[in-house]
Amino acid sequence: MKRATKNKKRFFLAASLCLAGVNATAGQELYGPDYPGVKFTQKLFGEDRLYFRLGGIYMSPDVKTNSITLSNLSEVAEVAVEPGEQEGEAFSDPLTIPAAIIGYKLRWGAWGGGWSVETMAALPPTLELKAKGAIADEPLVTEANGIPTGVPALGEKVAETKVAPPMVTLVKRFRNDHDLRPYAGLGVVYLFTYDSHVTNPILTEVGEPELEIENKFGWVGQLGVDWRLTDYWWLAADFKYVSVKDVTATVERTFIRAPGLPQYQYAEVGDAEFNADMNVYSFTLGVGFTF
Repeated sequence: MKRATKNKKRFFLAASLCLAGVNATAGQELYGPDYPGVKFTQKLFGEDRLYFRLGGIYMSPDVKTNSITLSNLSEVAEVAVEPGEQEGEAFSDPLTIPAAIIGYKLRWGAWGGGWSVETMAALPPTLELKAKGAIADEPLVTEANGIPTGVPALGEKVAETKVAPPMVTLVKRFRNDHDLRPYAGLGVVYLFTYDSHVTNPILTEVGEPELEIENKFGWVGQLGVDWRLTDYWWLAADFKYVSVKDVTATVERTFIRAPGLPQYQYAEVGDAEFNADMNVYSFTLGVGFTF
């Protein structure tokens, strides 16, 4: 009788240990790796919902200039240059910065599920605005009443601005039961600039012109692929096309020094308005984690 009782105790003890092991395994599956902040994040957003991909983004701006117009010219400037549209183009060089893609998986099950909402986080890059063509290579004011002004060509350097374009995309992932998962997305972006200032040495020799860049909404197209490395870690490649149409930048209160006209300390050129379509091709490669 005592031996049977002991055997029962041993059986229940073994069963309890097995059940505890199952619960521990289930707990590990529920909460994932024991990284700092993982459990807290999962309690806030849910398991397998929030994710990020941290890496580098290469951005190639494609500025399509619609017009460059001079207006509000002074009497001296009107003698030397015709107001209205000028020949030339604006452009900007590519740049690479660290960035992160942050997303949240939706519970929406339409068309097989795999839907999420994403945004991008990065320190605002400094965009250099440059010019090419006649407006950069030829002096704006060559002569006044037949007298050479001595004003040199502006060159390509024009201005700088910091860009902080918040964007949100709706993303659909495919082949969700595979390690390699392609995706496509579409969303909106808001072109927001600040700390804009003219950097051209000729335009800033006498004073500081005022530069204002219009903030506008645009759209974003997105393609990419996720490759699962482990249950929670991923390698991601992401391509975006950002388009903001009909953006206007205005340079006001521009004064330049004219060495060939000693009777004038400086000449007021007037205002310049640049209108362009801002398109950006960006490629992001990163490693990320899914909570």
